[in-house]
Amino acid sequence: MMKLLVENLMKALRWLTGIAFLMLFVLTILNITLRYLAGVAWLWVPDFSRLLFVWIVFTGAAVMYGEKGHLLMDYFINRMKPANREVLETVIRLSMLAFLTVLIVKGIDVTKVRMRIPFDTWEIPTGYAYAALPMNALFMALSDVKELLGSLQKRRMGNEQRG
Repeated sequence: MMKLLVENLMKALRWLTGIAFLMLFVLTILNITLRYLAGVAWLWVPDFSRLLFVWIVFTGAAVMYGEKGHLLMDYFINRMKPANREVLETVIRLSMLAFLTVLIVKGIDVTKVRMRIPFDTWEIPTGYAYAALPMNALFMALSDVKELLGSLQKRRMGNEQRG
């Protein structure tokens, strides 16, 4: 159940990130074209571009983390015995879960403060950009919980087969 939920979430996030990137690309090209060919400048575009960029970066990071597509230094881990590797991976996941919990809690605090500060050319709070951190840290934490539950279930099945 948890595995399916996280996999569907990552698939949706991958699509949303792609759509946001396409929007950012088209908006930037359109803004440059209008500015240099027609002399029209949309003042809201830089702020909206920043908002999109922040969400693209953090959501893309959450997807990469959830799909284990991030850079990994596994030279020493691959040289370990499987039992030791499992223990180390569990410790790493629990450590990441603790770190992500801090990011969620502190990210919410910062987002609340930034909700009182508008963008330069909009009356929209910058907190919407800052909300990308706690939201995507939550998605990463869900991914860690899924992996920990899967590891626990695998270990439980192994014990049942031996016993």
